[in-house]
Amino acid sequence: MDHNEIKIQFLSAYDAHADAIFRFCVMKVSSREVAQDITQEAFMRYWQTLRKGDKLQNERAFLYTLARNLVIDWYRKKKESSLDVLSEAGIDFVGDGQKSVTASAEAREILAIMEKLDEDSREVLLLRFVEGFSPKEIALLLNESANTVSVRIHRATKKVQELIHAHE
Repeated sequence: MDHNEIKIQFLSAYDAHADAIFRFCVMKVSSREVAQDITQEAFMRYWQTLRKGDKLQNERAFLYTLARNLVIDWYRKKKESSLDVLSEAGIDFVGDGQKSVTASAEAREILAIMEKLDEDSREVLLLRFVEGFSPKEIALLLNESANTVSVRIHRATKKVQELIHAHE
């Protein structure tokens, strides 16, 4: 592949996946700035992979794997952040009108409940319901069987329901 073809493939992947990778990272690290850095690093590594001529079967899964590994590396360097960091980082769920305020309160409640889940449960729920991955795609991303992922999604969903009912 020549430089121009690599550039076209990279830009196409960036346009298709950058926003989703960024959202994934924000949900994982609770910081817009850190998420931007991780997203940028993931795409830099993707660019390097393309330049080396490595063949990729699924660029989306590859980008999520890069981002996930970079998040893990970041957590190894820094202790886990709380939801307060999300607010301090400037992510504000408040908008205009009663409907937006209600949505803001619900979003904060769900984020607080998500924080109570273990990391594995939180991860599969984010990938499934925020990013829209199928259990099979998540399994590929996490190097697990689709059945294991489906069970984790089911158990995590049950746990969220229990936490919501306990909160009422």
